[in-house]
Amino acid sequence: MHKIHWLSVAVATSLTLSLGPVSPARADGTFLQADLGTNTSDAVFAISRGKVSFGANFSDYEGGWSTGAVVTRDFALGEIGTLKVGPSIGRTLSDDNWRLGVRAGLEHYSPTRFGHVFLLAQYNTIDQDWFALFQAGNRSGLGLELSAGGSDTYSERTIAVTQKIGDGPVSIRAGWRAFAKEAFVGLSINTY
Repeated sequence: MHKIHWLSVAVATSLTLSLGPVSPARADGTFLQADLGTNTSDAVFAISRGKVSFGANFSDYEGGWSTGAVVTRDFALGEIGTLKVGPSIGRTLSDDNWRLGVRAGLEHYSPTRFGHVFLLAQYNTIDQDWFALFQAGNRSGLGLELSAGGSDTYSERTIAVTQKIGDGPVSIRAGWRAFAKEAFVGLSINTY
């Protein structure tokens, strides 16, 4: 099994780093989000520079924790969005060692008459982890987020309301985790 993971990571890394330009690079940016609930807290970090992105996450939940990181090569797909593919690494409380995998994701951002819509879908071979996100925001900075995720070890559905603070990149967040049956509050910084 470890040989398969190493092979998949090697193939993904080779493709990610060696493929030539596909289309113009995405905008550079940084994203940081932290949410805190009664029994669950998590933090997500992402940064893009040119066609390379880096992401990391940490979750602490009742009965355990998980953490991971990924480096991806970004491929702009015109009107469809941006494809991100690359090697990932992760670990949970129950794992004795770090595990290697491959993550692929598709992002789509659209300006609208009322503000914007952002869609994200991603899959990671580590624990068959998947995540989907829908965000919509208006010009005054009020937003709505719906997300769903799952893996071999967890499952969750979330709804959140966000509000930008002034004209800067900072937003406050509040929401509900349906399966954990808990409310959360949070903060995000988004320079994309």
